[in-house]
Amino acid sequence: MPTVAVRDVLRLALPPGTSVEAGAASLSYQVTWVATLRPTPPAFAELRGGELALLAIPALQTLDASLTLATLVRRLAMAPVPVAGVVVQGDIQPEDAHAAEESRLPLLHLPDGCDLREVEREIVRLLGDYEAQLERRAAQLYNLLTQRSLAGVGVPGLLEVLAEHTGQSVACYAPNGELRNQRGRGSARIAMQALRPTERGETHMLGQQIWVEAIGQPTMPNGYLAVGGLALDEWDRLAAVRGASALALEYAKEQAVQAAEERLRGDFLANILAGPPADGLALQQRGNDLGYDLSLPHVALLFHLEDLATPRLNRVVSTLQNELLRRGITAPFSRRESGILCMLPINNGTRPRELAAQLHERLHADYPSVVLALGNPAPTLAEWRRTLEEAEQALMLGRQLFGGERVLAFNDLGVYRLLVRLRETPELWTFYRETLSALADYDRKQGSDKQGGEFLKTLEAYFNNLGNLRATSDALHVHRNTLLYRLERIKQISGLDLDNAEEFFALWLALRAHRVLRTLEE
Repeated sequence: MPTVAVRDVLRLALPPGTSVEAGAASLSYQVTWVATLRPTPPAFAELRGGELALLAIPALQTLDASLTLATLVRRLAMAPVPVAGVVVQGDIQPEDAHAAEESRLPLLHLPDGCDLREVEREIVRLLGDYEAQLERRAAQLYNLLTQRSLAGVGVPGLLEVLAEHTGQSVACYAPNGELRNQRGRGSARIAMQALRPTERGETHMLGQQIWVEAIGQPTMPNGYLAVGGLALDEWDRLAAVRGASALALEYAKEQAVQAAEERLRGDFLANILAGPPADGLALQQRGNDLGYDLSLPHVALLFHLEDLATPRLNRVVSTLQNELLRRGITAPFSRRESGILCMLPINNGTRPRELAAQLHERLHADYPSVVLALGNPAPTLAEWRRTLEEAEQALMLGRQLFGGERVLAFNDLGVYRLLVRLRETPELWTFYRETLSALADYDRKQGSDKQGGEFLKTLEAYFNNLGNLRATSDALHVHRNTLLYRLERIKQISGLDLDNAEEFFALWLALRAHRVLRTLEE
């Protein structure tokens, strides 16, 4: 059977709210049994050493009006084999605490209203079957946490309960390891602030022992709970497990509320994007009720992720909300099939591209596949659809042109902005067929042939290097004669001469139209 110390009794048997009034340095004393104050002298009979003396101040005064707690503490400490500590219900005077501190005897103060007989039974249970009492206390802790959660104390309140029942520092973190909330002090608090957990298990930091428990599914947790101090024991780890389970329920409750709010806000945004409102004033008022200032210009910002699972999207939405909230921005947003649409309000101090770059940097660390695309500002609600279309076009073309490592802005598309507007017109398709279609078809058919399938790539490199043959051959890693052969074949297949300025420009423009039309096919 494990050795039971005063510290174990404090955490696993005594009622919540019990405080250590003196002798905190001696909480490691071993407890052998519990001795209750007798109604007749002597106050405690047949003490063998190591007992916890349990008494109420009124009962002590009834037994002997001249006997003070300070005197009793000194007598118990001077016994041949002293007791392990004194547990008291009632008012403790400064001289009582001084006597206990001087005697190096733990003095524990029970909260008002507790039943001393029940306290005695709890201590006996702990001494008789440590493991069973440990599980019993863990179940009680979980029930208390769920009750507090239902009472609406939130994450800070649950951490407060855990800190109180373990006597350790506790903290919870976002899935990326970012600190969300904590309760603690001293070195443990600093260690918790420096910690960035990414998995369940034990770690050490700044001389503190820390146990980390995943909140929710271990494979894709909603966050992490950490318990830390100079030394942890089985109770601390078990409390972390039960605390993580309670926090998972709290997070699920938060997510349900957020989901309902998201649907409301998403419907509001969808109504605006559907077309001009019949009652603009009513729409403005509804926006005000949701915390939006619709009189400001807004710009569409799209967040796109590959292989987007629902839990991951929840995390991205939560991260986005937190980042905007931290900057004091309230923005309409809604989930999309492959990401999120956010309509950023623009006031005098907002720089949309700069803000988008900051959000991209923040998200990219946790979600490397994230791509952000930005439209142009929309001064009025009637133009929200236009800025969304621009962001969608920037997303489609920008990934081909620039990749996803930077914010894709519609303004950066250059001539593609014009071609996007024309991509569904017969004029652009006719122009494409008359210039590049034959070459593209030939390239596609010859793609498996080592001698073919390289003409569009060659043409692109030639234009990028402004017709410089040496720079183009270096870019393609081919011999100059190979490049000249390819350029001659391009002339034969397309029927256009690159030495002719107008035909050069026609091929250059057609190559860009090729990209635009390909996105339409996709």
